[in-house]
Amino acid sequence: MEERNHKHHLGHLANMFPVIHFNTDVVDIPTDAPCISKLDIFLLACSIVMHILDMCFDYNIAVRYCLAGKMTYFAWTMCLIILPSLVNVIVSKRMQRQDKEMNSSTDSLSDNKTTRLLIQSKLCFVIAVVMQLAPVIHYWETLKYALKARKCEKSGDHAGERRYYIKMLKEDQDVALLRVFECFLEAAPQQILQLTLMLKHYHNEVNFEFVHQVGSIVSSLTSMGWAMASYHRSVRLAQQDKSNISIVGTVLQFLWHFCITVARIISLGVIASVWPLYTILGCVLHWISMTIWILIDSNGILEFCRTYSRPPHMQPMFKERIYSILFATVIGIVHTFIFLNTIDGNTFWKHLCFYMLCGLENVAANLLWRYTELSPEVKSAWYFDTFPIICLVSFVLGVAAILVYYTMCHPSKRRHSLNTPLQVA
Repeated sequence: MEERNHKHHLGHLANMFPVIHFNTDVVDIPTDAPCISKLDIFLLACSIVMHILDMCFDYNIAVRYCLAGKMTYFAWTMCLIILPSLVNVIVSKRMQRQDKEMNSSTDSLSDNKTTRLLIQSKLCFVIAVVMQLAPVIHYWETLKYALKARKCEKSGDHAGERRYYIKMLKEDQDVALLRVFECFLEAAPQQILQLTLMLKHYHNEVNFEFVHQVGSIVSSLTSMGWAMASYHRSVRLAQQDKSNISIVGTVLQFLWHFCITVARIISLGVIASVWPLYTILGCVLHWISMTIWILIDSNGILEFCRTYSRPPHMQPMFKERIYSILFATVIGIVHTFIFLNTIDGNTFWKHLCFYMLCGLENVAANLLWRYTELSPEVKSAWYFDTFPIICLVSFVLGVAAILVYYTMCHPSKRRHSLNTPLQVA
């Protein structure tokens, strides 16, 4: 009975934090032949390099504000770098502790020296926060497992190959979630700030600072779309009982999240350039409502925050409930920009309700921007009419991508078509 309850609780966690046990026999591992190409290795290495470059760009913007004497902008930029990184490192530590608790009898952490340092050393913890190393550490572990799987493949050790392949999938799923947090806790607010400052100080002239800000915004928006698409693909790859997302489905996921995020960032940015305090207040109200929504059905959050040394049928401790509330507030911040499902189940209607709300908020923001008394310079600028059009078109394209994905390219549709017997006339 206790074992059945434990499996039931794990089911709530499957969508957001699918658990892979490393102490499985070969017969328990997916029968699909693992395939790790040189391109996969190259892309993992590129991910590490690109993340480090992205961190350098973030600090470069902060340093430029400091050197220019804009200490308020410098402080805001640093807060938007350090605080999300702190959240990511804490979540990363929780992921590793969870793996250790659930696979204590195996060698799941025996070769993760970098991870153990992050858990045990306070100095390494601080360095990881300042240098935004939480995703890099998981990228590194993913790369190590991928290389070990390829080594086993070459030596003919198929059991070892599959074992390291499963570990690689788990790390890949972890880093995908951390990238989502990084994008929507750090990059999204950062881009709203940069867009707001750009609109406040832009005088129809193109200079290096303007090009730098535009490039930063475009690259971050692309990263956000890809982070969400990659996350959903990684989660399904890590779940042995679910069909994987096809390439076309991944492309639609990218277009969906990219377009929705573009509309959201521009809408918040333009209204923040006029009424920053009211924009912050509106975002806080949205965040609180989303957090309450998450807490109403918080099984997945509770499962992630509970201690696995305790029997699964016992009620969560007070500390675990506090942790789950704090974690729900983090997910709520992500929901300011995009929907991140926290429990396994039908997501179409959740997406529909969420994006209807976001659409109304975007329309309200653009109408306020369009019909507010602004300076003649702003009203004559090229972006005054362009931004609302971009928001509308982008949001419509994003919703269209959602509908096409769910009606034609969702994995359940493909699985249903495969299971449907051929009709012989």
